Amino acid sequence: MTAAHGATADPGKTSGSAAAPPATPQVANPNPPEAGHLTDEMIRLNREAAAATGVVAAVHPQDFIYWFCCRHPHQTLEAAISYYFSDGARSAEKLDGIVTELGFERGQPIKLLEFASGYGCVTRHLKKHTRWDVTSCDIHSEAIDFLDRQIGVKTLQSAHLPEQFATIEKYEVAFVLSFFSHMPRSSFGRWLRALHESLRAPGYLIFTTHGVKSCPAFGITPDDIPADGFLFRANSEQDDLDTVEYGSTISTPNFVINEIYRHVGAPIASYTQAGWWGHQDLWVVKKDK
Repeated sequence: MTAAHGATADPGKTSGSAAAPPATPQVANPNPPEAGHLTDEMIRLNREAAAATGVVAAVHPQDFIYWFCCRHPHQTLEAAISYYFSDGARSAEKLDGIVTELGFERGQPIKLLEFASGYGCVTRHLKKHTRWDVTSCDIHSEAIDFLDRQIGVKTLQSAHLPEQFATIEKYEVAFVLSFFSHMPRSSFGRWLRALHESLRAPGYLIFTTHGVKSCPAFGITPDDIPADGFLFRANSEQDDLDTVEYGSTISTPNFVINEIYRHVGAPIASYTQAGWWGHQDLWVVKKDK
């Protein structure tokens, strides 16, 4: 699906901390996410984990990242829910560090577009910091309503096509976590352009991709990536989206650089291989005019 969606959770990877140790496999909930059923035990654990990180405890029953964590075969339910909240906190902290390195002063409010926000795994942690004047954007109308009513942030409905996506405001930072790790070739560069156009100048587009360090998760080696540096599979962990338009993507640095040049023509401020979760590449593209 060529739109904003929630970022991929990866309970086996963390940013700057060790992953939780493997535990006895446990199915968190026999009901599928569509059933919208959180058990009393899940709600209790949500409250405990939220209190530990100082954020809103509410979780939307359709939050696929939450369910992805809870159904992880090597996590107990308690460890999975703790991971959901703590990893969201780590992502928010990491973003904070990135923008500081880019030269934003810590006391300076920053207009932030959180694109592909999902149901607030990271949003709830951004919300608690006064640094962020955050607008969260997603394709799911249920997510938009939840983010508005329960998390308390400004929201923006995404679009199915990048050419249909437009923002009323311009932002200093657009944060796009694990969205391009799902985009097909046909929309990859078009979304780069649409998101870059949402920025004021100077501004920064911060996004992640599956790079060569993600190959083991795909069951391949770097040699298996096609010569042009792009591999797409029509499958993903989010089963309510058209996998032809929202699948699983590996893109090498050469491919991403070419797409940035073709569709945006803007300078790359920084690139870090495996800079997020230990396997997703981290990109920062500047808008300077």
